[in-house]
Order: sequence, then C-alpha cells, then structure tokens
Amino acid sequence: MNQRRGGAAAGWTLAVALFVSACGGAPALTELQKVRSGAIDVVLLSPRKALQHNQDEFVLEFRSADGSRVDVGDVRASASMPMPGMPMFGSLSVQRTDLPGRYRAAGEFSMAGTWRLSVEWNGPVGKGSVTFSAAVQ
Repeated sequence: MNQRRGGAAAGWTLAVALFVSACGGAPALTELQKVRSGAIDVVLLSPRKALQHNQDEFVLEFRSADGSRVDVGDVRASASMPMPGMPMFGSLSVQRTDLPGRYRAAGEFSMAGTWRLSVEWNGPVGKGSVTFSAAVQ
C-alpha cells in the first residue's frame, strides 16, 4: 500500500513540476513602482510586496507607452538612503535576461526604510535615467 501511495505522490509531484516549468517557473511579480522617462516606463517588479533589507533580488523592466518591453541596452543602478550628516549607500547589480527589456537586479540594503534608486541606460533607444524612492522592509 505504501508503494502505491508513494508512486501516486511522485506522479503528482512530477505533474506539478511540469506545470510550473511550462508557466515559466518564476513566481508572480508585483509591480512596486513605475516611473516615466521620456517615452520609457521603468518598472520595478518583485515577488514580494516590498524590497527586503540585506540581500534581495528583483526585476527592472523597460516598457514603451503601449506596455511592450523595450531593449534599452546597458543598464546601471545605484542605491542610497538620505540620512542626516551622511547618506548610506547600498549596492545594486543589474544583468540582462533572455527577455528583451527585462533585467534581473540584485541589491544589498543595509537597513529598512526609504531608499533612492537611480537607474541609467544607454542603448538602442538612446540614453536615459530615472530616480525614484523605494520602500525597503
């Protein structure tokens, strides 16, 4: 009886794994921010409702006015938290993904609070930049 139950559980696990794989395998992303620069919307997406302090991973997407993703070329980003006396600085690294206009970002935010994120790009649609505030929990 245990063998039969184990076989059914293994089959169910395989079916779920195949379904998740077919759907992209990534968790659903929540739009945390959208900021416009010229004709480009820069969208901050996360699998959570806010960025997390310490180390966190999230997504930056670049979209045209019709909502389609746009390849913006090379992307750089930085993070700072304004504080009396001297600001704190976080670290951000941004890498392209296989999807045009979607970039994977990894950040290190030393504490919770409101951080200023600056994003710059240079590529097929020209140069651009945005700065916006993001809540870090």
